[in-house]
Amino acid sequence: MADTSAFAKSGKSGKTSVKSLFLMAALVANLMCATVLWGQSANDFKYRRSSLSMVLVDFYKFDVKDTIVQIWNEYPFPDKYDKHDISFKIAPLGNESLDAKGIAALVMGKTDIQAKIDSVIEAEHIGRQLVAKWFNRSGDGKFDMELIQQRGYYNASELDAAIAQQSARGSAALADAGEELLNNTFVSFTQFMFFNNELVAKIIRETAYEVVKGQNGLVQLAAKKAADVLYDKTKDGKTLFSKTWLYKLVWNEEVAATFYNVWNNPAEFDKLDFKLELVGVQTNSSIVLFALDGAIEAIKKVEVRNIDHVYAELQKKYDVFKPKVPVLTAPEPLTAQIGMKEGLEGGEKFEVLEMTEDPETGRTKYVRIGTTTVEKKLVWDNRYNGGDAPESEIKGKDGNPITATHFKKVGKAQPGMLLKQIK
Repeated sequence: MADTSAFAKSGKSGKTSVKSLFLMAALVANLMCATVLWGQSANDFKYRRSSLSMVLVDFYKFDVKDTIVQIWNEYPFPDKYDKHDISFKIAPLGNESLDAKGIAALVMGKTDIQAKIDSVIEAEHIGRQLVAKWFNRSGDGKFDMELIQQRGYYNASELDAAIAQQSARGSAALADAGEELLNNTFVSFTQFMFFNNELVAKIIRETAYEVVKGQNGLVQLAAKKAADVLYDKTKDGKTLFSKTWLYKLVWNEEVAATFYNVWNNPAEFDKLDFKLELVGVQTNSSIVLFALDGAIEAIKKVEVRNIDHVYAELQKKYDVFKPKVPVLTAPEPLTAQIGMKEGLEGGEKFEVLEMTEDPETGRTKYVRIGTTTVEKKLVWDNRYNGGDAPESEIKGKDGNPITATHFKKVGKAQPGMLLKQIK
């Protein structure tokens, strides 16, 4: 592993390399305990995460809306991303009431507020807020590199030299920070709707009746019977529906050059417009089969699972949003702290990556040293449960509950290397 690995820097002084330390550590760990590496968790490993800002879209009126908003505000932030909070956390796009037909149209994807979200992004200068956060803009408008140094584990002097344009090495580090950090900055916009299932089920049944009007008696009878069966299956309980739009900050060499030209001129920075591009959209719905009275904890569980599922699906669909997670133990068992919360069921394929540095350019690159798959019966249940015991307690080969997902053995894998899911 290169001297600028995700775990530590060893420099060129002739001291023991990070890779040698990993090899020794792995040997000691295997001798001491087959499943634990010094009692560490994935949070002990230093690696570069993508950054995420989560915005709630306030658009519709519905029952228990205040409860849904409160649960959203208490939602445990996805720990596979760095929290990149900006001042804009709620998008107040209206406070409309929807009748049964409106709710049915929303659920069936016939209404969309993306254009309004795009307008808010532009009006609130969300891109500019994200960039200002990255460069730790102070009250007097000045910038610094502290946050980038912290999240990227960069050498402070290299970045200072880059700003002064005095060092080719420093300039490479700055370009690397742009590619590794700013170019992986995301914003999600999520809206909710909570409704009685019977309202939508009834509209769908009535629509089905209308479609077969005028057709012969047998066709009408069969279609109405099918619509009645569907109605009976879906009319009970309530549904929590959500829709999430995922955007990414546009950051490239041209944008970076424009920004650094105004480094010492805050007034000019305030004239810049930083773009966001749409990555994708994900909807999710969870049926709630209980009375509302005294059911706040149950609603909380459903909402949190709903949100977890949305992000897990976005990760599966869009490669750019897939998180990297560090190898916790290796080579056997090969484990990482990713699990059911991220949608794993067993059998998913991951690549094992070693982060290295190009000695000529100083840029970071990830080298695949192998691939692995998730062990089907050893997936960690890390779903949020409000402090209760996990719903499913999965035990390892030693009979103890697992605290990380197990993967097929990869001989070259070492703790601190990264796993990334592939299709």
